[in-house]
Amino acid sequence: MQRRTALWQQPILKVVGLLIAALLVLSACGGSSSTTSGSSQPKTPIKIGISLSLSGDFSADGKAFEQGYKLWADTVNKNGGVLGRQVQLDILSDASSTTQVVTNYQKLITVDHCDVVFGPFSSLLTKPASVVANRYNYAMIEGAGGGPSVFTQGLHNLFDVSAPVANLLVSFSQYILSLPAGQRPTTAA
Repeated sequence: MQRRTALWQQPILKVVGLLIAALLVLSACGGSSSTTSGSSQPKTPIKIGISLSLSGDFSADGKAFEQGYKLWADTVNKNGGVLGRQVQLDILSDASSTTQVVTNYQKLITVDHCDVVFGPFSSLLTKPASVVANRYNYAMIEGAGGGPSVFTQGLHNLFDVSAPVANLLVSFSQYILSLPAGQRPTTAA
């Protein structure tokens, strides 16, 4: 039997979906940066802070996300930016560490003064990172930390743009159940 993976379950499409959602959020919260004097000063870029696992246990996924974010930023900037503003990524490595992810988001918000933050990879890192973003009233757009424990904190600043982890196999299960009994798989690899 040939396996079919739902389009939204393919890793690269998850990243692209995250980036599209982030673009929509940034478009919605962007304001005019024109000057009142009428001079044509260049608009400041939208600075996006991200902590990624570029080493450690989650490094393979962290590096894939970094590549996806850079591809997205390059594409957006080549097409005029978001609301006419270029995007600038400020990516820090958290080494897959909960302690470092907290330090990174504090720096991205209070020192680097990023306009918005994207969440890290994994629920383990997203949980403490989202608390930091909440402390400073920052929205956090999250695409790879959707475990149930992340959302039991009662935070209203965290926006997950992927399917909740608890629901990842629901559509696959529904697909299997929709097959005639004789075509359903009898074993799992």
